[in-house]
Amino acid sequence: MSEDPRAHWNHQAQFYASDEGHQRYRKFLELYETSCWRYIEPSLPTVEGSKILEVGCGTGRWIYRLAPMGYQITLSDLSPEMIQLARERVADLDLEDRVDGFHVLDICDLHPLVDSSFDLVLALGGPLGLADDVLAGVAELHRVTKPGGYIICDVANRYRTGLELMRSGKPEQIMEVLTSGEYARPDGLRDHRFDPQELHMVFQEAGCEVKRIVGICPFFDFLPDTDSVEVLENELMFEVMQDLSKRSEEPAVVGLSGRLLIVAQRRE
Repeated sequence: MSEDPRAHWNHQAQFYASDEGHQRYRKFLELYETSCWRYIEPSLPTVEGSKILEVGCGTGRWIYRLAPMGYQITLSDLSPEMIQLARERVADLDLEDRVDGFHVLDICDLHPLVDSSFDLVLALGGPLGLADDVLAGVAELHRVTKPGGYIICDVANRYRTGLELMRSGKPEQIMEVLTSGEYARPDGLRDHRFDPQELHMVFQEAGCEVKRIVGICPFFDFLPDTDSVEVLENELMFEVMQDLSKRSEEPAVVGLSGRLLIVAQRRE
């Protein structure tokens, strides 16, 4: 039986907010955020005060970048503990006037948020893959985005997951994840793993124009272990991985990447 996602993230919240958590994955998080920012920055609204929604915000990954730029941010997460820590982080950074609201919400049901109200919607860190209904989750991201606004979302890559299962000698799981996308994660959760074609299809059918699908953090699984991320402490290796991330739209890099990132625009 898989673990309840809300209980899981409530339990994990303090670790994610802790110095231990940041230090353990410090260089990987730097690589991940730099890779994502390469696609967030060109999609940012040009008008100060524009509204941005972060779905699956955790403890507020992007608030420190976006709020000082003059945007109004709304934060939502499945976990009440994550939202409480996000509140504390916003207060510590003295950014309360830049946050319009904190919401404990499932990505499949963002009902307190008004239709067509955000210029940019971020769903990074994999919240869509954990949705009970992926199509409903994408429909909600589309609903709350303004016509012409952007949605940026990342998910796990099923082909990279298949490679990791092969390496770990789990043939019985390989065909399940490659054919259905369903995957039992090592942390006890089940999620949906996408291929690029499926990811493109679900956003297109929701009413979005897909601008690009890229690979994020090639050579690293969606949930990298401590041993694998330690290689990034080598300065030369970190520079190599940063350089490789600049090629994230190349098909070979997409195939090698644990995470797929989509940039989609809601049609006018």
